Amino acid sequence: ELNENQSTPKKEKQEWLSKQKENFQHYQAEEEANLLRRQRQYLELECRRFKRRILIAKHNVEQDLVREELNKRQTQKDLEHAMLLRHHESMQELEVRQLGTIQKMRTELIRLQHQTELTNQLEYNKRRERELRRKHVMEVRQQPKSLKSKELQIKKQFQDTCKIQTRQYKALRNHLLETTPKSDHKAVLKRLKEEQTRKLAILAEQYDHSINDMLSTQA
Repeated sequence: ELNENQSTPKKEKQEWLSKQKENFQHYQAEEEANLLRRQRQYLELECRRFKRRILIAKHNVEQDLVREELNKRQTQKDLEHAMLLRHHESMQELEVRQLGTIQKMRTELIRLQHQTELTNQLEYNKRRERELRRKHVMEVRQQPKSLKSKELQIKKQFQDTCKIQTRQYKALRNHLLETTPKSDHKAVLKRLKEEQTRKLAILAEQYDHSINDMLSTQA
């Protein structure tokens, strides 16, 4: 436009060009500043977005690690629980077998004890019977003067037998109390007491019968 208008002075043209150049530079500076500000804001926004993505990714990784750790711990707990259950079942089976073995041993021991006691008692009875027969033959030969002394001898034998029987039952009772649970002691003592009373009653009946036979035979 200045070139087309030839009437405009050269100096005015220079001033106008200088002013337009200054305005353009000022405008360019403002635009550059705006561009820099927008770029900075954009970069800050992108940085925040990047940081947020990084934090989210880190959080997801941590959650995955935590879940994996929890799964591992749960699996370990399940294995430990299963192992404890198997151990408990094995211990129960072992205890049942041990209790069964102990019960069989106790039953066998009691049976052997009773058998031994019965054998000893039968041998003792036979031995005492032979002794009494020998004494009877000797007394018949000697013709004892007093039947009372003979009766006292038989009673003394009965008392000795009772003492032996009592010692045997005490030994058996102590053995059974040592090998029997405390909760069964009352029943064991009751059974032994009944057995002892019954055998003593049988002995008393036998010796009373012996005395009666002696008296009737002597008479």
